Amino acid sequence: MTAEQPGRTKEAPGNSCFNEFELYDVYFGMGHCITLIDDPKAFKVSPAGVAFGSLLTRYVTEELLTARILDLGTGSGSGIHSLLLKSIGVGNVVASDISEDAVAIARKNELLNYGNSTIEFCHGDLFEGLKASAYRYDVILFNPPGWRTPSNGFLEALGKLAGSKVCPVGSMFYGDEILARFFKELPFRLVDGGKVIIGLNSLVGIKQSINRLRHVHANDFIIQCRLLERHEFPLFFYYEEWTAAKHLFISEILSWTRQGLAYCSVEKNGQINWSYEIVELTLRKK
Repeated sequence: MTAEQPGRTKEAPGNSCFNEFELYDVYFGMGHCITLIDDPKAFKVSPAGVAFGSLLTRYVTEELLTARILDLGTGSGSGIHSLLLKSIGVGNVVASDISEDAVAIARKNELLNYGNSTIEFCHGDLFEGLKASAYRYDVILFNPPGWRTPSNGFLEALGKLAGSKVCPVGSMFYGDEILARFFKELPFRLVDGGKVIIGLNSLVGIKQSINRLRHVHANDFIIQCRLLERHEFPLFFYYEEWTAAKHLFISEILSWTRQGLAYCSVEKNGQINWSYEIVELTLRKK
């Protein structure tokens, strides 16, 4: 198992409609092992995704098996956390993602693992694609993009290095802006006293993001926040273009840290580590 590719890779079963790609397993404990299609249109499950899922195996109580749970941004791990909830026994799961390709792969992964379709998959930006738009959820899971909005200087320098090939910076950057939009609408998507389990990358600016949530809804809601788990992972570049421009990324990240907008640690060998923090938010009306 490598840091960027957890699980073991194996061939698809014979005479299967899934044999176009290899498959790989991700194990979360308590016997919960999910098999995923290794499709390049979706990220492989990261160590952070494994940590988030392992927490869910401990967090989901008997009471939550009948709760209505929304997995927002499910495609970043090919539907992995929705599939895990199904394995645990949660009966009412809605999963949405901005990427149509990722949602399609997540649907296939459900059929691959369970042979039937009971998860309600949707496509849209944050809450926009939900079929029952007025519905409120007991629990919302969210893993937003992990890095904050880049500087104009960084984008210009990256564009020059990339040439005519566009680097998909939106897949990892702008996490602070996405969190701001998510937090603005969040109270209207939760039942009173509902909870959010959110995985936050220290490169997004965690303190500022949580403070923004509290400020926006301070007049109407009591917001409780607690840290469930914290992990440290080495910085990893998902694309070849990003690896080629590694010095630009490191310079940008260190700039954020010096300004107090993000956090990372630097080892003696130059390795940069970031903090992955799984946070529980509880919102109650005043």
